[in-house]
Amino acid sequence: MKYSKFIALAAFALPMVAFAQTEVTFENQDYKSLGVYDTWEGSPFRTGKLSGNYAVIDNHLQYVDEQLGVAPNGSSKILAVQRSRYGSNTFGVRVDLNETFELTPATKYLHVKVYRPYGGRVMVVGLGKRTERMDQSPATEQFWAMSTKDIAADKWQDVVLPIKGNGGIDIYSLVVVPDCESPHNYTEDAICYIDDIKVNDDPSSELVYGYYQTSMGEDQLYTRNDRRLNAVKLQVSGGSVQTITAPSSPNTVYVDMTAEQMLVKPGETVTASVAYTGSWMHAYTYIDYSNDGKFNALVNDDLTIAEGSDLMAFSFYGGADNDNGINSAGTRLTGQSRNTLNMPSFTIPADAKPGLYRMRYKVDWNSIDPAGSVDQSNSILGNGGGIIDVMINVHGDYCNVNDANRNGEVLSAADGERLVTYQAPFGQDFRIKMNPENGFEYKGVIVKYGYNLQGDSVKNGNVQWQKVFFERQQFDENDEIVIPAEYMCGDVEIEGLFIEEGTYEEPQKPTRYTVTTVEDGNFADGTTWYTIQIGQQGYVLSNNGSASYIALDNTVLDLENEAQLWCFTGNDVDGYRVYNMQAGAQKVLASPVEMLGSTGSSSFPTLQPVDALPAGYTDLWNFENSSDLGSSDVSHAYMYEVGYPSHKVNNRDNRLAFWNGGADSGSTLQIYFAKITTAVDFVTADKADAAVYDLTGRRVNGTEKGVYIVGGKKVLVK
Repeated sequence: MKYSKFIALAAFALPMVAFAQTEVTFENQDYKSLGVYDTWEGSPFRTGKLSGNYAVIDNHLQYVDEQLGVAPNGSSKILAVQRSRYGSNTFGVRVDLNETFELTPATKYLHVKVYRPYGGRVMVVGLGKRTERMDQSPATEQFWAMSTKDIAADKWQDVVLPIKGNGGIDIYSLVVVPDCESPHNYTEDAICYIDDIKVNDDPSSELVYGYYQTSMGEDQLYTRNDRRLNAVKLQVSGGSVQTITAPSSPNTVYVDMTAEQMLVKPGETVTASVAYTGSWMHAYTYIDYSNDGKFNALVNDDLTIAEGSDLMAFSFYGGADNDNGINSAGTRLTGQSRNTLNMPSFTIPADAKPGLYRMRYKVDWNSIDPAGSVDQSNSILGNGGGIIDVMINVHGDYCNVNDANRNGEVLSAADGERLVTYQAPFGQDFRIKMNPENGFEYKGVIVKYGYNLQGDSVKNGNVQWQKVFFERQQFDENDEIVIPAEYMCGDVEIEGLFIEEGTYEEPQKPTRYTVTTVEDGNFADGTTWYTIQIGQQGYVLSNNGSASYIALDNTVLDLENEAQLWCFTGNDVDGYRVYNMQAGAQKVLASPVEMLGSTGSSSFPTLQPVDALPAGYTDLWNFENSSDLGSSDVSHAYMYEVGYPSHKVNNRDNRLAFWNGGADSGSTLQIYFAKITTAVDFVTADKADAAVYDLTGRRVNGTEKGVYIVGGKKVLVK
């Protein structure tokens, strides 16, 4: 037999190993090597001007924590790293793993114990490569996971970060960034310590302490299925109801929804309420105006709310008396009237400072404890109560907008005014205009929004401000862009990224498959070709020729049959065009956007003239990972029309059509590398004694035509 060897491989799907727990303890050398890393390409640690300081040392931090009652970290060895003020906010220590692990679509949890001399957030960067990209460096950044809560100073913390990817990505190294805040104001370096790196399925932290305590673990599931806190609401007097709904899964008693905000103004009267499945329970609302990281629930002897209390409203509280109590308005409740979740209105203090504050809703029985009742006979867990935390945004009518720029200005597009304490309406779109100095251009802007913009981004567990980047391609021809209303929600600082004229390079848009270009009506040299099959049976997609649909009646691949070979142009952002080798570059796969027949059964994707698409047709496609055929790598995908995510192709009566009622194995495409048209060499039969594997990783004899793995190389049996 003869083999054809290809000099390049693109988007070729290799089988993945099953996930195994990754763990590095530093007790022994259970890692390949150590180093430092900085995602900033201009970092002196990347240019070679500086070298990082790190070492595995004896653990001198085996203290017993007063709150936990045990030593948070009793191991004998830990990893020390000097956090240099000359590195960026993503400078950290790099741990090369003995064994890689796959970044899968299913969420995994990365644990790392960190001890640092000051508070702040922690990040972990995953370095690795896609398995189908043989030429990709294993040091390519594949994920960036950052804690959303402040890590307290001078104590061991088990930081837990969810990580996931599209599959088909092997992680070779983990970069632990113990301090991902900006180092600009640092005057000296600091030593941070790291231990016990794990990747597993457990979302819970080994060390439980922190802000806004609850009486149950954050991952505690409901122990009964007849009760649940579903949503929380807030209505400003005379206004509409603001609602935040808890996710249905996982069904946890405590739900952190602090990524969501309720909007109020000082002096407004508001009514808090809950959507709860169940009865004979009570509702409570708290706001931490002091932002001290805890809720203080204080009442007077007559059970009314005391001055300075974080308790805002409650539907019933009787102290030790479960049968006789009051609501927060002082109304006496006994008997059947105690069966209420209705909380009286309360007023946002007129002198409340604009800002973000933690707000807690709790459903419990006769308990003002913000953490939830722990009475064994009347616990929040046993009674089926729940807690939802959100953020409340106390704001005025306008946002204070400022710029932070050199080598240019950011202006208000409406009036050309500079952004110096500029007053822009709160919660409304805001259009800006870039105005570079002579000799400069821009690559985008960074919008910093929230409150206390010059302080820490996290205060006592509450995010105070965030950043969003708008790149140059998003601006219009007048160098203008609209900052969406969702970012105009407090103080706003806009940093124009002005650079020397002529130095801007447009970033490449990501691609799922290796794409080609069409030049003068022909495919470019070196075009990568793929085969496409659909469904569990693996029906082959071929040129429809003069037929009005693509027939799905063949499951045998023939890599020499040009009708079965397809290529792509485009990218993940704008969509892809799909061409067929036999049909040539003058035709493209297109389909009607109207779903005819039963859920699209009579709407057929076919090859149509590039310059003369029928009316109502589109030739742009997006792809989405599918695991319905047992694999989640890049080769298994749903394909749908751009702008119509429900319009996924499907096998309908052995014709390529649509099913816009869902997606399953019948909608799943298998897209495999086939050949590169200008890079074919012939390999003699002396390779015949090498091990031969098919595309699923199974060893075979390789006597049939097709693509195989031989001696670690991709070859074509002819």
